[in-house]
Parts: sequence; structure tokens; C-alpha cells
Amino acid sequence: MVDHLGPGDLLDPTDYILARQKAEAFERAILDHLGPAEPELLEVEQNIPMRDGHQHPIRITKPAHAPEGGSPLIICFHGGGFISGTIYNVAPYARGLAKLFGAVVVAPTYCLAPENPFPRGADDAWDAVRWVASHASSLSATPSQGFILSGGSAGANFVCVLAELAKTEKLEPPLTGLWSCMPVLFTEDEESRKSIPKQYQHLWFSRQQIDKTPILSNETARALLQYYRPDVRSPLWSPFNNTSAFEGLPPTFLQVCGRDIIRDDGLMYERMLRDHGCRTLLNVYAGLPHFFWGALPQLEDSRRFMVDIAHGFAWLLNREIDVAHAEKVMVFPQVE
Repeated sequence: MVDHLGPGDLLDPTDYILARQKAEAFERAILDHLGPAEPELLEVEQNIPMRDGHQHPIRITKPAHAPEGGSPLIICFHGGGFISGTIYNVAPYARGLAKLFGAVVVAPTYCLAPENPFPRGADDAWDAVRWVASHASSLSATPSQGFILSGGSAGANFVCVLAELAKTEKLEPPLTGLWSCMPVLFTEDEESRKSIPKQYQHLWFSRQQIDKTPILSNETARALLQYYRPDVRSPLWSPFNNTSAFEGLPPTFLQVCGRDIIRDDGLMYERMLRDHGCRTLLNVYAGLPHFFWGALPQLEDSRRFMVDIAHGFAWLLNREIDVAHAEKVMVFPQVE
């Protein structure tokens, strides 16, 4: 069934405006399938300022009544190849995590390429992190219960990059955990490949091994990066360009797809974290492509993936979870 998904079924960059419209329609359909939030949850949307005065929307999902001891704070950045994505992209995760852990989950947005190429997205993401950190109390969050930076795909790139900024800029309150799902950290450019430590360069081969694959092919990735136009030597593109990277980072939960061209980006990141003494939890989904759980949520592997998110956040927050409850609330709806 996975093979029947063409590389452009969910993200066709040949027409970025059309791709963006399709992504927005898909995310709205997800929200429609989820339906209104249950009485136990509150969902609020508001705008926050960026450094240039631009206002960006955020979506806040939180318990109607904070748990005893307070609510962990989770920031979750959407994916979309740097060219698409909205505050509704992460709604299935936000609702589930708010229910399971009594967390306040903030979904920011950022300016998209190609109208706003690198480093605008990373700058906006960092501005959002700083704003959320400084407004934790007004968001009804208690970061001492946990402050997690999270995201998928393009959003996972921001997680890896901003974790280093948070460390060097001494973000307060400090991050206590990271969730990086399918991060993209390198390109096929020779300059980018040079940032991989020499002793590990032979382990970075997923782009050559996989090439054509559903959802995110090499051809698709090249087009997306032409829109985003990252400086592959910049620490705002990859922590592998940061001379002080990986040291002193909080526990990190990673999810990587085995049939994903960017698989080895995530595996390399996890390897470097471990080498530098960071605690990691790694899930690898053998034979499955980028964003398989959203494209085919009816698969048993997709259901397992969503529950694995619950287990990963429980690990980050030092909590126990009821597996049956997690299976009920961590669901990605099937959108026709």
C-alpha cells in the first residue's frame, strides 16, 4: 500500500502555491475530522510579535483545569518542507499530549519560503520560542514540570538548531527535553557533507540508497531546498555547523523513518548526541517513508507511531502513561 503513494501525493513543489493550498486544505480537514475540543481542553489562537514587528499566529491547546503541580510546556513546530504548514498541522499531537500530561502545547508558525527564504523561518521560530518562554505563566504553564521543544521534518530542523541557541543564549526557563521527528540537517551539497564528522561520513548514505520513495523523494527535496535556499555552512541551518554543538543538551527523543531520504540526518544527529553524553531515545520505523502515519493512518504501524510519541514524551517528562488511554487519545485521523 505504501508503494502506491507517489512522491508528490502530499507535497508537490513544482507549484509551491498549489502545494501550500493543498497542505492547508489537508490540515483543515484534519481539524474537521478531530471535531471540537472536548470540554476538558481549551484551544486558543492569538498573534505574537516577531523581531521585525510582524505578527504570527499561534495555537494554544491546554487543559481547562491545570493538573496538581502545574502543566508542562511544549512548543511544537509544524513541518511542510519550509514552504507550507499552519497552526493546525500539529493538532492531533497537541490534543493528545494535553490530555495525557495536562500539558500546555503551543503551535507557532513562521514565514514560509520562497517568499521568505533562509534564515527567516529559523529567526521566526527563535522569536516564537523566546516569546513563549517569557509568557509561560500567562499561558498557564509551569515549565519546572517540563519545557520541551518539538517538531517534525522542517520543524525538527528548527528543534535541532534552536536547542543550540537556547543553550548559548541561556534561555530562561531552560529547555528540559527535545522531540525531533525526521529532522533534515544536510543537503547533497559538498559543503554540507563536509560538516559531517569524517569518522561518520560513510554512515550518511540514505539519499543514495533510497532516492525515489513516496512523499519525499530526492527530486522533491531538491526543489524544496531551492525554495528555502539555506546557507549550508550556517549554524541556523544545521547544528553540525556549530563548534559548540551537542554538549549539554537536554534528553532528546527522535523518530526516524527507514525509507526516508533524510533518515541518516536523524541517525547522525542521535549518534552525535550520544557521543557528547546526551541521553537519547530513538525509534526507527523500518521500511516506512516520510510522514507515513499521516498519509496512511489506518496502518498498524501508524497507530504504533502515534502511541510511541506518547511513550517518548513520558520518557522526557519522567512520567508513566496508561497505554490504553494513549491509544485512545493519540490518533491521527484518516482524511480522504
